[in-house]
Amino acid sequence: MKGDNAKSSLWARVFVEGIWTSAALAGIVGLLTGPRRAERPLNHADVRFEESDINPRYVVLTGVGVVVFMYIASMIVYLPFKYFSREHAKESPPPLPISAQSVHGVYLPPEPRLQQDDHRDLQEYMAAQNAKLNSYAWVDKQQGVVSISIDRAMDLIAQRGIPPQKAAPNQFYRPQVGTLETGLQGKVEPEPR
Repeated sequence: MKGDNAKSSLWARVFVEGIWTSAALAGIVGLLTGPRRAERPLNHADVRFEESDINPRYVVLTGVGVVVFMYIASMIVYLPFKYFSREHAKESPPPLPISAQSVHGVYLPPEPRLQQDDHRDLQEYMAAQNAKLNSYAWVDKQQGVVSISIDRAMDLIAQRGIPPQKAAPNQFYRPQVGTLETGLQGKVEPEPR
């Protein structure tokens, strides 16, 4: 049913545009074949004016040419547009189903949704991150791994230095404790209890 309406409206538009085009062409033919005005000789020698007015035929021909060019150009653009819109519809995924959630009778789109208050969301995010950075928590209680606050971790690094790391097998040098490569110059002592 929808396709039939689209076809009938397309044919109606083509019919109306055809009538306007044929009327314009009939007007052009009438201007080109109509009777010419007789040239009148100049009656007053002291009066000066342009010897010829603008030719209305050329004005109308220019206007009709512009209209015909626009019609042809629109048809040239319309045909590939219809083709590519059909191709896009074939390749596009189906539309998402409407969510069952609604707020005040308006259905909400699926997640993720746009932020409604980005300033508040950023503050909440920063507060959560700062809470993680400044708190103590167990990471793995059985292994004895804990998460400490970042301030305490920096204090421990300042006191003890960076512990030596195992070198990768393809590394050119082997860092040793207390060398410049490890960033640790001195003796490593355990944390006081």
